Amino acid sequence: MAQRSLRSETRIHTWRGGLMRAVLVCLVAAWPAARARAQTPDNATVRYVVTRYTIDAELFPSTHTMAAKAKIELIPNTDLTALSFQLNSSLRVEKILDASGQQVSFKQDGQSLSLSLMNPLPEGKTSSLTVNYGGTLSTSEGSPVENLKLAYVGPEGSYLLYPGHWFPVSPNDLNRFAATMRISVPSEETVIASGKPLAQVRETGRVTYGFVYDQSSFPGTVLAGKYVVQPAALTGADIVFYMKLGHEQFVSSYGESAGKILSYYSDKFGPLPSSHLAIVEIEDGSVGGYTSPGIVALASRAFSNPVNYRLLAHELSHQWWRCLVSPATPNDAFLDEGLATYSAALYVEDTAGQAAFEDLMHEVEVGALTHETVAPVAQAGHLQPFTPEYQSIVFQKGAMVFHMLRWVLGDDAFFKSLKAMAQQYAGKSISTDAFQKLAETTSKQELTYFFAQWVNSTGVPQFKRTWAVYRTQKGYQVVGKLQQDLDLFRMPVEVRVECEGSRPAAQRVEMVGTTADFTVNTRTKPLRVIIDPASRLLKYDDTVKFQVEMAKGDQLVQQQAYLEAIKQYQQVLELNKNSSIAHYRLGETFFKLRNYNAAMEELRRALDGDLKPRWIEVWSHLMLGKIFDVTGQRDRAINEYQRALQTNDNTQGALDEANRYIQKPFSQQQSSQGR
Repeated sequence: MAQRSLRSETRIHTWRGGLMRAVLVCLVAAWPAARARAQTPDNATVRYVVTRYTIDAELFPSTHTMAAKAKIELIPNTDLTALSFQLNSSLRVEKILDASGQQVSFKQDGQSLSLSLMNPLPEGKTSSLTVNYGGTLSTSEGSPVENLKLAYVGPEGSYLLYPGHWFPVSPNDLNRFAATMRISVPSEETVIASGKPLAQVRETGRVTYGFVYDQSSFPGTVLAGKYVVQPAALTGADIVFYMKLGHEQFVSSYGESAGKILSYYSDKFGPLPSSHLAIVEIEDGSVGGYTSPGIVALASRAFSNPVNYRLLAHELSHQWWRCLVSPATPNDAFLDEGLATYSAALYVEDTAGQAAFEDLMHEVEVGALTHETVAPVAQAGHLQPFTPEYQSIVFQKGAMVFHMLRWVLGDDAFFKSLKAMAQQYAGKSISTDAFQKLAETTSKQELTYFFAQWVNSTGVPQFKRTWAVYRTQKGYQVVGKLQQDLDLFRMPVEVRVECEGSRPAAQRVEMVGTTADFTVNTRTKPLRVIIDPASRLLKYDDTVKFQVEMAKGDQLVQQQAYLEAIKQYQQVLELNKNSSIAHYRLGETFFKLRNYNAAMEELRRALDGDLKPRWIEVWSHLMLGKIFDVTGQRDRAINEYQRALQTNDNTQGALDEANRYIQKPFSQQQSSQGR
């Protein structure tokens, strides 16, 4: 997996009523502040390819330390006298030896490990280097991503995720490799890693686990700790859970969901690449989820009732999209995270139905548009990973690319293309150009226009429509015209006509250029015409524009950039001064800044606005009650809590909170959940 492909936590924070608050793969509490310290380089010059790692590591949880030796087998693409790796800067190299046992000169500068060789490594021949290193992994200090622990050793459990660079990694971190790992831990701990397990070696107080992964993938993740090991009781799926003590109750529901998801993906994409799957709980200080071959790591917060099946589906899809087939360059990253995001949406469609799927894709559409103009999908390698911009372009717009391609190709050709990719590129990487050719071969369609428009370019259409209704012998006829402002636009567009007392009628309009005509016949009186009702196209309209601007404000709040968020919400109100949600978000943000007068004014305006979504009323009264409590006006606070109860709206436990604060006053030190 590439560093950019790591998701913080793939869940979607929603507004009450289903509108997206901030979309984030697939997203963790530390994520808003996370910024990659170094831009991942473009794949312009690959000087060597790592074929295998042999890693011996000893973990000391009580002191948060690790001592390790990594033998790196590689094939140079040219004669090498110098080369470099990336290594977590909390780890220090002690010495490096070449294949003959001679010491190699090296320099560590932050994440960069640079080597100077006395004996050149010859082009095209397998060479090896052995690196001895170690250090303390207790905080996010030294991580490739600021404020996000990706490699940690501790008594509550250790996790060494591949993007944490806990061993020397090629600067081209899309380099697929095989691995042999031997990990020593205290005797009461269990180690989980990719590959075939070797016989355990036990010594006084310690045990060494071994794993051999002979295929070409990304098996560089190790998880260790005191686990309750429990197989899932399933038919046709070999899934074992490694859970923290006290969380065993999640095994049944998550095992059942995982089995259903894997069955669905196996039908759509081909057989599960690994015959065995481990689902491992890790602590909450890291990402919400991460996948390596045969392993899905989920943070404790990812286990819930009901099952967080969207996150689970996203992570499980990475067994195909990254572990089995990976993007060739950073600019092809949407073939990883974009496809994983869309795969999870496909499972929602299969499980929850068309309406839930359309709602989800509308959320994805809004997320894609929040930063759509920053860069084309094909230039993702120039974006900083773990930023809202990267999330928008790679995860959300990447997912929309697959959604739109499915609309162009049709279901049969689309799913044949995905299955063909999994078969033809198993154990390999794939470029966007290669995927385009594969889709063209499968569908027998020329798709240059599609990839030029949605992958290589920025810009989305903003549709307008005019229409008239005529009576016919069999009912009505709607005749109209579509308009948009992108001259090179070429896509099928669905026009749906909602009718009085009957099902909607729809037409697929092949639109080339700025205008297209449509004619739809209906049996009953037409009520309205909707363009692209299922969000099959990335597009702007007034409603979407409002939601996009709101999402930008929500992202700024998540980044704790409160003053910028206030300016953003105020701009949103220029689009709709009567918007209760915008006033509420302003009130909520002012409350975080302890500007109680401004917060109260905005919450009052929220109550006087359009009250969309409906939860605004109950939560505005709750927030007003909190303001009165923290300013020492208890009677007025109780009055607001009682007014909240009168709404009879228990959205996200609002009534429970109201009753709690009636019994005991709210204080600023208490955790207040943002709505």
